[in-house]
Amino acid sequence: MKKPEPDMNENVHGMSPAALAWRRFRHNKTALTGAIILIVMYVAVIFGSFLSPCDPTMRDYKHANLPPTIPHFFDENGTFHVRPFIYGVKLTDPLRFTYSIDHTQKYPIKFFAKGWQYKLWWVIPAERHLISVDSPGRIALLGTDSVGKDIFARVLEGGKISMSIGLLGISISLILGMFIGALAGYYGGWIDLILMRLVEFLLAIPGLYLIIALRAYFQTESIFGIGGKNMGSGQMYLIIVVILAFIGWAGQARVIRGMVLSIKRQDFILAELALGASAWRIITKHILPNTMSYVIVSATIAVPGYILGEVSLSYLGVGIQDPQVSWGIMLEQAQSAAAIKNTPWLLFAPAAAIFLTVFSFNFLGDGLRDALDPRHVSGR
Repeated sequence: MKKPEPDMNENVHGMSPAALAWRRFRHNKTALTGAIILIVMYVAVIFGSFLSPCDPTMRDYKHANLPPTIPHFFDENGTFHVRPFIYGVKLTDPLRFTYSIDHTQKYPIKFFAKGWQYKLWWVIPAERHLISVDSPGRIALLGTDSVGKDIFARVLEGGKISMSIGLLGISISLILGMFIGALAGYYGGWIDLILMRLVEFLLAIPGLYLIIALRAYFQTESIFGIGGKNMGSGQMYLIIVVILAFIGWAGQARVIRGMVLSIKRQDFILAELALGASAWRIITKHILPNTMSYVIVSATIAVPGYILGEVSLSYLGVGIQDPQVSWGIMLEQAQSAAAIKNTPWLLFAPAAAIFLTVFSFNFLGDGLRDALDPRHVSGR
């Protein structure tokens, strides 16, 4: 017999708004799946160096364009091995980088063994890795690129930049959008006029062209010591975050302004004014907290746009540059027809990571929007 679906209207009396929102969210399987995927991806990125058997910057020309390595439990004779292993490979065509499996060479996969040195969480020195094999074996779970760099390690390393830029960019743009939108909506008058004309000006400019123009400017000029011809990798990362946040706050500010215009006319706001509360207290303690449901949903849905913005910049060659790694750089290196035909894993790996991240954020955002919608007062 079919199991009856739970009644979402039962036992909702006396529950807090947060409890009702969580109740609705956990029954949304699509949103829950998106949240789980994002948690797994962020954990994998944070512990990327530990999970990577190879240094993402290491070049190994002997294993250039190596197809993905498949771990085995059964050998060519059908014998079962408790510890998984990989076979060695032989380069049969040096011009086309064609490999064949060498069944005479077996390399057991070692767990938690010492390997290349790295800093866990960018602070703690470490050299243990989840999996590795003895030299001259090479384990490349997603293959290698044209210079022998490990694609699996580069996807995880690139995720540190691409996924963190999304979070930092939306955080900065939301702070700007909330602050400017609240000022415009609360005070009105000439403040509202000036700020909204600035918002409309930014929204009227094509975003991609503005990003490229700002990126080109920072490449030649320095502002507060940031930018210039001798930009370091850290400065480049900061510039991309600032540029993406600069063009992203305008839309947020306009929506927040509209919400503030409505909220400031509510009775509890008028009561605070009658009691002599300051404008700062009213905005920060009463008005902005009432916009948080929109802010949370908007931030979740907007993060993919920032990730795709960084990917687009790096793909066009005006974003993150080598030796740093990002998903956009990996796509740029796999754009030729020959690479797509002969080494499809160069394109598939970063494309799959981008696809999973973007769609998971969209699923999560849709679920949060449904869960935090105040019209769902009955818990439906």
